[in-house]
Amino acid sequence: MSSTKISDVLPVAEAACIWRLYGFTSPTELVLEDIALANGVIVVEGRLDSADARLIRKGKHGLIRIRADIPEVGRKRFAIAHELGHWLLHANVSQVLACTDEDMRAKYKGSVPEIEANFFAAELLMPTKLFAPRVRNARLSMQLVKGLASEFQTTLTATAMRVVDLSDDSCAIVVSEDNRVRWWHGSPRFNDVCWIEAGADISVDSVAGMIFDGGEVPSGPQEIDATAWLGDSERLERDTMFEDVVAAGRYGQIISLIWLS
Repeated sequence: MSSTKISDVLPVAEAACIWRLYGFTSPTELVLEDIALANGVIVVEGRLDSADARLIRKGKHGLIRIRADIPEVGRKRFAIAHELGHWLLHANVSQVLACTDEDMRAKYKGSVPEIEANFFAAELLMPTKLFAPRVRNARLSMQLVKGLASEFQTTLTATAMRVVDLSDDSCAIVVSEDNRVRWWHGSPRFNDVCWIEAGADISVDSVAGMIFDGGEVPSGPQEIDATAWLGDSERLERDTMFEDVVAAGRYGQIISLIWLS
C-alpha cells in the first residue's frame, strides 16, 4: 500500500474537461473509442492472458488493447476509460502499462497511477454533475444501481461504488464469494464508524449468508440485524440495517448494498 497521499482533483478535472470540450450532455454521447482517437490513441480488442487492458505509448501516439473475451460492455468501457486516464495523466510513468481487474477496483490500496486512473474513469463514465443528483434524490437499492448502470453503460460493481462514493448515507458495497467477503467499499460516513474484514466468513444472518446457505434471492431490500455485517460495534447508534443483493451468477459472487437504517 502506498503511503503517498492520493488526490482525485487532477483526474476528476481531466475527465470533466472532456465533457466540457465536446459539449456532452448525456452518457449516450460518450463514445470512448472516438475520444481516444482524438487524443492519438487507437482502441482494439484482442487476446490478453494476464490483464484486462494494456496501453502502449510511443511519443504522441498510443494503442489501447482490451481483452476480447470480457463479457460485459460496462467492464470493457471502464477498461478503456482507465487506460485513457493513464494516457492523459501518466505520460512519464511508463511506455507500457498492463492493468488487471484488481487494478481497476483500486481506490485506497494500489499504486498511485492505478488509483488516479480509476478516479478519472469513474468521473468520465459517471460524471458527478449528472450522477450525484440521481443518487441523492433516490432511495438506496440495487434497483437504483441497476437503473444507473443501464443509463451510464457501466458495470453493477462500478456503479455501486460510485453510488456509495456520492451518497450522503452511511452505506457500502460488499462483494462476497465462496461464503467469504472478497472486497468492500464504504461511503465516507460508513467508513467513519464501520469496518468489514476482507476474507471474513459471511454471517448466516446477512442476506448474502442466507443465499450461500441455499436460500432464494429476495426481492428488494431486507431489514437485518446490524451485527450481521458489523459485529458488536459500540460506535453504532442503530441495531438494524438494510441489505439489498444481486447474485452475479457468472462469477459465483453476491453483490450486497448495505446501509444503516
